[in-house]
Amino acid sequence: MAGQSKHRPAKSGRIARLRLRRSLRPHLSRTQVLLTAIFVLLGFATTAAISGSSANAVLSNARQSDLVAVLDDLAGREARLRAESARLETARQTLLGGNEYQAVTEAKRRANALAQLAGTQKLAGSGIQVRISRKLIATTLLDAIQELRDAGAIGMEISDKDLAVRVVGNTWFGDTATGVSVSGTELHLPIFIKVIGESSVLAPALRIPGGLADTVHTDGGNISIREMPNVEIDSTVPLQMP
Repeated sequence: MAGQSKHRPAKSGRIARLRLRRSLRPHLSRTQVLLTAIFVLLGFATTAAISGSSANAVLSNARQSDLVAVLDDLAGREARLRAESARLETARQTLLGGNEYQAVTEAKRRANALAQLAGTQKLAGSGIQVRISRKLIATTLLDAIQELRDAGAIGMEISDKDLAVRVVGNTWFGDTATGVSVSGTELHLPIFIKVIGESSVLAPALRIPGGLADTVHTDGGNISIREMPNVEIDSTVPLQMP
């Protein structure tokens, strides 16, 4: 009949609960779903456009020599990564070939490389020495270490006039009243950073626009970068026995 309810009364509490859940469940039409997807895509596009505009603004204000330095640095990093990939592939083929002597040689080379990364042995070789005075904060020092690692640094040491600390994978930095703390060791300005690696790559990596040199000068500090034929890193990290 016309005056009767469209739905019959629920025969049990379970059916009533199911009907209540269905009535509370949101019902999205295809139009609503399409509009939501469009708004999400517009949001992503706007964010990407803003980021791209910021990056383009920085590059457009840079000098031609600075842009060339950035491109050279990127090309150098790509070349180093390709060389390392080729070396690792050669080592893999050597190990798979079953040559015992070459396998032992590669194992020793790898062990030596790991010891260098862990900081358990002294190092010497060509590289650079960085001197920072007047002002330095921990975040700037951390960024410098990352830049040097990206540029192919083999080993690093941070020191003042009295103390030296080897930089390894778990080294951490903090601010102090008179300098910085490196893994809990307080160092006073001026701070020295010894780096072993290709000096022709390491030094430009710190001088690119927005790099360490720019940051230190902007913060009111002084910095000098020297390329050296022989850099000695004498500080080590004690070997942790299990």
